[in-house]
Amino acid sequence: MKELRILYHGLGMAGKTTNLEKLKEMFSDHIYDRFHQQTEEGRTVYLDVLVLKLRVKTNNDELFVSLFTTPGQKRFSTIRPWFFGHVDAIVFVLDSSRSLRENLEAFEEIRNLKIPIVVQANKRDSKNPIPFEEVERFFNMYTLVPAVAKEGIGVIDTFKEALKVAIDGRKALLPN
Repeated sequence: MKELRILYHGLGMAGKTTNLEKLKEMFSDHIYDRFHQQTEEGRTVYLDVLVLKLRVKTNNDELFVSLFTTPGQKRFSTIRPWFFGHVDAIVFVLDSSRSLRENLEAFEEIRNLKIPIVVQANKRDSKNPIPFEEVERFFNMYTLVPAVAKEGIGVIDTFKEALKVAIDGRKALLPN
């Protein structure tokens, strides 16, 4: 195992790039590569990538962890399926400041994929967020992490859970 690819997916402006920016700060000594292009409003244009070089405790191997975000705007919906087919795990970044219906529309793109998913309920600090109990009810079969990514809250926990499911998923593919 030399490389893991983790995709952050969700609505536009849900906090996907914010997660990567916070991870970049937290793992500043482990950055291998970074590519990000954005508009003046802070919206990702096409692709956002952060590659970390980490040492994994389980077997002391060096591992490249490539983190990607999908562009959340609807006009990019035709290119997103390509990303889904080339990752080891997906973090669905739920925007707690928007309706559950909007979030579920974005989630529908990944619901039936055979890829491990971690759900991050971001923007828990927003005015009138979706009640957490409601989020738990819809996402009860997934690891769920409450977060305020702009403050760094829940970012590392989400990343650790995504690493765990990605590594476990890879192990499940190995012959006995």
